Amino acid sequence: MTRFLYKIPKLGNVFRERDQLRTEKENLLNALKNVDRLHPSKPANFSSLAQKYNQKISGVEKYLKNKKNIFDVGVGPVGSSWWSKIDKNASITGIDWFFFVKNLPPHITVTKFDASNLNTINSSHPWFNKFDLVVARHILEHVSDPESTIAGISKLCQKNAIVYTGFPDYRNFTDIFYHLVHPEGGGHIQLLTDKIVKKMFLKHGFKLLECNIWPEDWTWLQNQFDYRGRGLTYTTQAEIDYICKTFRKELTLKKGYYYGYEMVFQKI
Repeated sequence: MTRFLYKIPKLGNVFRERDQLRTEKENLLNALKNVDRLHPSKPANFSSLAQKYNQKISGVEKYLKNKKNIFDVGVGPVGSSWWSKIDKNASITGIDWFFFVKNLPPHITVTKFDASNLNTINSSHPWFNKFDLVVARHILEHVSDPESTIAGISKLCQKNAIVYTGFPDYRNFTDIFYHLVHPEGGGHIQLLTDKIVKKMFLKHGFKLLECNIWPEDWTWLQNQFDYRGRGLTYTTQAEIDYICKTFRKELTLKKGYYYGYEMVFQKI
């Protein structure tokens, strides 16, 4: 089967325009009701957390073999990097609310669908109990109700299906810095930790297989941050490169700095 190569388009201000569609303040206030914000009187010991889990993510590629029906939550503007690595007889059903990949091969379909509404599907829906792998990377921090999205993911899954997810720890440096450079929220509207996400998945019929530290490499800031579109006229790409180089040198995993978590669950 012929695989297609996806070229990254010129995104321009698309991320900023997408962010404006979100009701950031309302969603953030709802998230604040569910968790305690980091407070100086009870800081998280990130160095200990970094030692608790494996310090290198497995990657979704580990779980692609022998998976026939795969669901991709949030395909993005150019599709997911792992699409070309699935089995020859596998198919992918993807959803996104903002982006639609052009010239898709026949084994991949993408539907305009809000991940926040996955819990609305019922037993008559063609997606119900269909999939043996669901990939939801960089999704839970963006949706208005992550538990509802997880409940919907449960409806998609066959028994023993695998769910692969990854998300930022809202208490660590990356997500705090992310909101600093995205004053409107940047789409990160939820406050998530490993314990919060694990609790929601267990509640909806899953068991945890893996939880690994997701190190931060700062490529999103270096390659995707639209500083021109955001009006930073006194900033240059060279200065962004310098910031990222400094962050990589100083904000190390050994010191307890990382992006978040990779978590893998199985439907029981």
